Amino acid sequence: MRALFGSTIRAIIILAAASCIGIGLNLASSKPLPLIYEHPKELILEGVKIPLIDEKEARKRLDDPNTVFIDTRDKDDYSDGHVKSALFYPAHEKEELFPSVEPLLSKDSQLILYCHGPECEMAEEVAGFLIQLRYKNMVNYKNLAIMTAGFPAWKKAGYPVEEPRG
Repeated sequence: MRALFGSTIRAIIILAAASCIGIGLNLASSKPLPLIYEHPKELILEGVKIPLIDEKEARKRLDDPNTVFIDTRDKDDYSDGHVKSALFYPAHEKEELFPSVEPLLSKDSQLILYCHGPECEMAEEVAGFLIQLRYKNMVNYKNLAIMTAGFPAWKKAGYPVEEPRG
């Protein structure tokens, strides 16, 4: 029993020493890792900084007539519910549908793209595609943002949605 207790104490001491050394080296580094995770505020795609916003910030822009919400999920997800008045522009059909979507976007449009949430990359994929096209109103005037929390967070917050009537 004493041997087990002594081994446990030594293991705790080694763990504490290694932790102190690791934290000390991190703090002394020219690029230290944050001790508490912070969500990034922007994403860089094709050399363009794209603001990453949450559902609360996106909600503030819903009533702005120049704001266009773009749902990048697939047709079934969009049909099951989406942000009120959101434009359907799925990532997997971005090339094919662009000619029909482009006329719906004015030079003053503020585009907010979204999909399923933080792990979903469909909004990022569509944003990258639009930037590659050098869609001037987004690149030059920074009128493009991604709602990282996605539709689930929007709906959970009780914000305006359009759902099928059942």
